[in-house]
Amino acid sequence: MVELDIDKYMNVDQTKKIQSARFSEDFQYIINSDGQKVELNDPSIVHVIPEAKNPYGRRIVQNLYHFNGLNVRLSRETDADILQYSKRICSGRECLPGMAIAGAILKDIVEYREEGEITIYRTPTDMNSPCQNGSWGILWETFSNRLNVKNILLSGSPSYRNKYFGLNPNLTALEPIGYMIGHYITEARNALYCVAEDRHQAITTFETVTSEYIESLKRDGEKRLTIGLVEWAKQIKKIPLKAKVDKTTKVLIFGGINLVYDHYPVENYFLEMGIIPKVVEYAELIELLFSSFIVRFGFKRGFTTPKEQFDESLFDYSNFTTRELREAERAIRYKKMLKFFNSQCKSLRNLIEKTGLLFDPQIDFEDILEKGNEFASVNGITETPMIIGRFINSLQSGVYDGLINLSTFNCQPAMNSQPIIRPLANKSDIPYAALDCEGPWLSTNQKRLLETMAVQAKRVRRRKNELILNS
Repeated sequence: MVELDIDKYMNVDQTKKIQSARFSEDFQYIINSDGQKVELNDPSIVHVIPEAKNPYGRRIVQNLYHFNGLNVRLSRETDADILQYSKRICSGRECLPGMAIAGAILKDIVEYREEGEITIYRTPTDMNSPCQNGSWGILWETFSNRLNVKNILLSGSPSYRNKYFGLNPNLTALEPIGYMIGHYITEARNALYCVAEDRHQAITTFETVTSEYIESLKRDGEKRLTIGLVEWAKQIKKIPLKAKVDKTTKVLIFGGINLVYDHYPVENYFLEMGIIPKVVEYAELIELLFSSFIVRFGFKRGFTTPKEQFDESLFDYSNFTTRELREAERAIRYKKMLKFFNSQCKSLRNLIEKTGLLFDPQIDFEDILEKGNEFASVNGITETPMIIGRFINSLQSGVYDGLINLSTFNCQPAMNSQPIIRPLANKSDIPYAALDCEGPWLSTNQKRLLETMAVQAKRVRRRKNELILNS
């Protein structure tokens, strides 16, 4: 890491505390550190999204913002540099996502933030939860008090409650769609990397065509999202292949929110072994956040399974109080958002599937929760049932030849999934491994475990192909 005077950004002397910038109570404008009113369309305002994102998705969202005339910065993949920054403001007991986001914020302040800008540092969620992310709101407030920087706001996630921080709601709705497109593009790239006739030429062509599509969004915005994908898929489909995707060894890397921050070395390892890796879809993390409001509302009404909680016909709205009706409206709103997001993902996936490089059918999130709820209650509002449900669905699908449960040692919901999944995995013929990572790197023993997994997964795929050939 470049040696920088980080201490000047830290509030080491409470008597010299800089006045924090803040939103007005009605979220109609910002009051800067000098007490002046700043309109939300002011060109000095920069939106920073500090959580790690898929590289393609990050560029897609960035160009959508630029098309709308907005300033935005998105953090890159988590690395040792970002985690080194986090040590200046974290205790080390925080979960990996929390530390990575905190480190990315401090890195942005020190290295990228320009003089005179008003910076809105967004965080992925400000909802209540028994997980560590349920305390993120307090965490960001604590960090804000320790930072001695003018005109920064640590403000949670844009929503209808905070007027979307002055952003167009349609743009905020497009963000997760952009990330999902990036995720599907990565899935296609990983498959192409393993089945292309000429790997170097294929990946060069893939990156060129993909960059042209993403750059077009800067000029044409939302209207190019789907039209551009159709053209992109046609060009990618022309790349010569030496093998079929469905007959090539595949592994799934699944887990909780930490996946976004530490999957890179595992994904790269399998690529180099000629095995197609898929990191579990980012959509599931978004769906988990949306579904929590539905689960909570149903549980308060006495329904304990996802199937019941997602079924509106079971609720008697005629007996609801005014407060209960407001809760019902919120649950219904999030259910509609979940349904819309799910339909968009299916539509986009169908477009990218025309490349012939996608292989895993989209699983309904309600089904994931229902399967997971059989072993760990969804009413705890944690990632545990989601991780278990994804394992069971992936096992039953027969698509994968190996399953990797990637966790971090201080993520309790992810760790809880391991003792539940282990006996289920022992009854299966599909290789399974659980890895605990402290960050985006692997120990020597973990590399040996992945090597064993690779050998076993290839053996499983050969057996499957032989059965298909002989049937």
